[in-house]
Amino acid sequence: MYGGKIDDEGDFRILNELVNEFITPAAFEEGHIIVKEGASGLTLPSGTQWKEFMDWINRLPEREPPTYLGLPANAEKLVLVGQAKGLISDLRMISNMLDEGEQVMAEAEAEAES
Repeated sequence: MYGGKIDDEGDFRILNELVNEFITPAAFEEGHIIVKEGASGLTLPSGTQWKEFMDWINRLPEREPPTYLGLPANAEKLVLVGQAKGLISDLRMISNMLDEGEQVMAEAEAEAES
């Protein structure tokens, strides 16, 4: 679960949809599939003991696939591509500012020499 304050109406709507999808009376039925993924999915543990839940939790993948949240499988890649584009844009802006600074310095030196 990711923490944080929800201050956007769209984000709140999505969170509400996720909660209503996962927390249902069917979740208390044996063999309930909480996340459907291809031909199979993630089935909730059938036991009610603490140890059974902990064993189930320990068998979960180290990193949950984005599909668990209804996102496309390549969601992480899309985020990284967006970050890379932002980085390139920032570098371009910095490079332009440096070029402008050098031009101003060159003009100032030329005026000083005259």
